[in-house]
Amino acid sequence: MPKNYKFLLGLLSLAVWMLLAAQTVAQAAKQAVVLPFTANVPQDKAYLAKALPAAVQSKLQIQGVLSARPGQVLAKTPQEARRALGGADYAVFGNISVQGNNCSITLNSVDRSGKTWSKTAQTPLSGLSGTVQNLTQSMAQESFGVQLAHTGVAMTPGSRAMHGPRQPQAGTSSDIIVNETGQQYYLNPQFRYQGASAGDSSRLRSQRLKISMVDMAVDDFNGDGKNEIAILDNHHLYMFVWGNDGKLREIGKTQVAQSNVNFCMRSIDLNRDGAKELVVVTYDEQKNRPYTFFYSFKGNRFSQYCNRCNYFCSVVRLSPTFVPTLVGQGWDSLKLFAPGVHTMVKTGNTFTLGSRLNLPKEATAFNFCWLPGSRGGDGDKLVVLRDDERLKIFGGKGNSAIHTTMEKFSGSAVGMEHYKGMPGLGVDRNYQLPEKYFAPMRFITADLGRTGEYVLMINKPISTASQFFDRYRYFPQGEIHALYWDGVGLGLKWKTRRIRGSVGQIDLADMNNDGVLDLVVGLNSSPDLGIGSRQCMIVGYPLNTKATDPNAPIDLSDFEVSPNR
Repeated sequence: MPKNYKFLLGLLSLAVWMLLAAQTVAQAAKQAVVLPFTANVPQDKAYLAKALPAAVQSKLQIQGVLSARPGQVLAKTPQEARRALGGADYAVFGNISVQGNNCSITLNSVDRSGKTWSKTAQTPLSGLSGTVQNLTQSMAQESFGVQLAHTGVAMTPGSRAMHGPRQPQAGTSSDIIVNETGQQYYLNPQFRYQGASAGDSSRLRSQRLKISMVDMAVDDFNGDGKNEIAILDNHHLYMFVWGNDGKLREIGKTQVAQSNVNFCMRSIDLNRDGAKELVVVTYDEQKNRPYTFFYSFKGNRFSQYCNRCNYFCSVVRLSPTFVPTLVGQGWDSLKLFAPGVHTMVKTGNTFTLGSRLNLPKEATAFNFCWLPGSRGGDGDKLVVLRDDERLKIFGGKGNSAIHTTMEKFSGSAVGMEHYKGMPGLGVDRNYQLPEKYFAPMRFITADLGRTGEYVLMINKPISTASQFFDRYRYFPQGEIHALYWDGVGLGLKWKTRRIRGSVGQIDLADMNNDGVLDLVVGLNSSPDLGIGSRQCMIVGYPLNTKATDPNAPIDLSDFEVSPNR
């Protein structure tokens, strides 16, 4: 009898386990299709019709539990949405209406059986991103029976960290800098003034690559759920992965254009399949005409996602949804940039200009971003990098200028020479000196401590020679500054210690796929090697919010005389 009892108990345990496994499989099988939204919005907010479905889709991705894909059918009723299920369990559709600075958003869902769910919310435009997140959370919980996970150690606008949910480490502080205790909280020992030893894992460093870096991007480009590192030089595009030995391993290479020069590179998921595409901007050296190429790296092979277009293109997180959006600008033979920055619309097998954005005249497709307002603050701020590389801040509905920094930032060495002239008079290149437009480095905004306060991370170039020679661009040192809006201007939240080498680009991603977010810095070698012998390397700073050091001394290298020592 005892033996039979144990046998029956084992069978019962196995049955329970199989039932739980079946429930898990059933839960993992849930899929949603997110259909386009109907929109009643002004022309300059037309991008919301596409941005909102993308924002909802990104929040419905839970590995092993729920997946979402974009749909193409515009549905206004549950019956129309149900017909667009296409094998999914749920269809999501909605609409948005904007009047002045206020908007109304409705989110709907319908399942295979015809059961519907709907909720409407009113919000100021400045609070649209949070409202969309709350509505999506309610829909997932009440309609799908799924609790959305809290995303990431660091939150970027629109939840930039989409490489999978990352739970905070136990004991992690919610504050990055706390003054009440008298201690200095830091993200990484290299962010203390005195730095740290080379072997304490506070800095990851690749080998030197015989590449003169023009740009760099870190993201999931092949769709395998892990990040790769893309590096751009003057004519080629490379793809690397970070190996277990701490070295970069090349897994792909392609020539972008032999006759054009590469200018900059950005990443965006154009078809919302989880694998990012690369947007590579090139220009003709004779007349600076732009040609933008779009690359996919599916299957670890470079292929053109669509035909090139004759516009300057970039990727910007547009307020108030902060969904990555492809933007573009035309070419002008005299001013280099045609007036107006537009959202880009796919027409056939290429991209063309869509609706024009409401931006100041100083803005180009490359030099602006929005810094989200803090909780209870006075709204999002538009940050524009002026031609003199000072940051100009705009606020309010009418984009009124409210602050300009005294310090200069970005410090890119990649630029296009162009000649300006008066309309109708042309350009005399025999007597006129060319001007140069330098490609602004990437603007990164993130809430690293999940406190509701966002910072703007940007490179601060450091060079004595640049103070005397305007065209001296190969800065021997740099610092990455995290700036925040303090109500009056941009204040310094934290900064890295001095970085030896010419900073070529920065990014925020899990570079080596160890589950820890990294501040990634692409470096070119200092000028003493010569332009033709330039090399590059990738440096990563793992971000950690729980370490403190109350005895961090002041670094006297801030006052060093020789920046190249």
